[in-house]
Amino acid sequence: MKEERIRRTRGDGMNMHSYRDLKEKVIDNGYCIGCGACVSEGDVKGTNKLDPYGMYKPSFDQLNSPVSDVCPFFTSRNESELGEMLFSGFEDIKRNEFIGFYLETYAGHVIEDDFRKLGSSGGFATWILSRLLEERLIDAVIHVKPSGKKGILFEYGISSNLEEVRNGAKSRYYPVEFSEVLDEVRKNRKKYAFVGIPCFVKAMRLLCTSDKEIADRVTFFVGLVCGHLKSSCFSEMLAWQKGVKPEDLRTIDFRWKYPSGLASEYGIRISGEKNGEMVTLTEKASDFYGYNWGYGFFKYKACDYCDDVVSETADVSVGDAWLPEYVTDSGGTNVIIIRNPVIKKIVDQGIKERALKLDVLDPGVVVKSQEAGFRHRRDLLAYRIALLEMEGKWYPPKRVEANTAGISERYKKITVLRMQLREKSHIAFEKALRADDFEVFRTEMKPLLQEYDRLYRKSFASRALSKAKRSLRKLIKR
Repeated sequence: MKEERIRRTRGDGMNMHSYRDLKEKVIDNGYCIGCGACVSEGDVKGTNKLDPYGMYKPSFDQLNSPVSDVCPFFTSRNESELGEMLFSGFEDIKRNEFIGFYLETYAGHVIEDDFRKLGSSGGFATWILSRLLEERLIDAVIHVKPSGKKGILFEYGISSNLEEVRNGAKSRYYPVEFSEVLDEVRKNRKKYAFVGIPCFVKAMRLLCTSDKEIADRVTFFVGLVCGHLKSSCFSEMLAWQKGVKPEDLRTIDFRWKYPSGLASEYGIRISGEKNGEMVTLTEKASDFYGYNWGYGFFKYKACDYCDDVVSETADVSVGDAWLPEYVTDSGGTNVIIIRNPVIKKIVDQGIKERALKLDVLDPGVVVKSQEAGFRHRRDLLAYRIALLEMEGKWYPPKRVEANTAGISERYKKITVLRMQLREKSHIAFEKALRADDFEVFRTEMKPLLQEYDRLYRKSFASRALSKAKRSLRKLIKR
């Protein structure tokens, strides 16, 4: 009886629902990622705008109208099922519990031209998009680009030539949505590649299953390995603490490469008005208050209820190779997961031409390169949804089952603190904006941060000691 109640509460098996259902369960509960899929269908009347906390939120003219199964956090179709539909028929395809289907997995970087220099990491994402254009497999790319609009730094746009694609390189830790750009896609019969984080790729795949017009046009998907999505307040926080007020921020580069050092020791470059003058400031990311990814400042709540780290529904997934053998290269190294034979053929040719320097990786090593992400979205996700089940609350359908076993009391506390830090950051920053004083934000966050840092240091020390003991036992056995 309890299992049946939970199944109904979670909406398992639903392929159609009303906008009212979507609003009450997903949007009102904070599980909306703001992608815009729900307002992207041809006959939908609605909008998707930034809310006061700097996150996209859709609204609908008629709540009782039916909506197709396109929301990545409401659908009952998970990434494994979609992957089965998309990739299982390919020859030589294999499957891994954590990264989904794959033909081959690599780590490496682009050698030719300046793709690597322009990119946040090894330059592969921009390279493969450029090759798809050059070989006329697509006419244009749908990806995130600098906006040029006042108050919005980045947005989804369309690039139709190699120069535009290359200018759209780099990571964008910023809220975006794609409903507006799909209006342009519907106006022509061009073929497109879509680039996005896991939930956006999933949303676009779901949209393609219900909308033939979009399915005919969006034919390739490049997925990005994702930690979590940030609100617009993240970039504003980084700039404000360096003297550039939120309204005066013009551009930001979240991944400025230094010529030497570790790949993880990148900088942040900010341009904007400071004390009446235009300035450009570049400092190490580690020197910025609140940059620590583990804190989860300005994270969308939906990101705490996602179990896809590597964009399992994309034709090719691209991320950072956070591995000891690659992190010492300041130029950056990609980890790459290929699922589509067309992409595999292009990559094989790139290796043959020495345009790419790639090492074949075991899938387990790929998983290790994103170890923290998988821990957060598997083991700790199981604990987060267990907490919701204890309260009888709805949550998005997940492949992870609720579970509290195997997690230390200290890590349970850390998990709760991360959720509190995420929620508090939105409220505290809005309070600082009203006071026109960045120090209000620091003061509001301080108690939670102190407790988090205290617990995390103990947890880190405990893991380091366990690792040292395991290494010692291996030496003794020899």
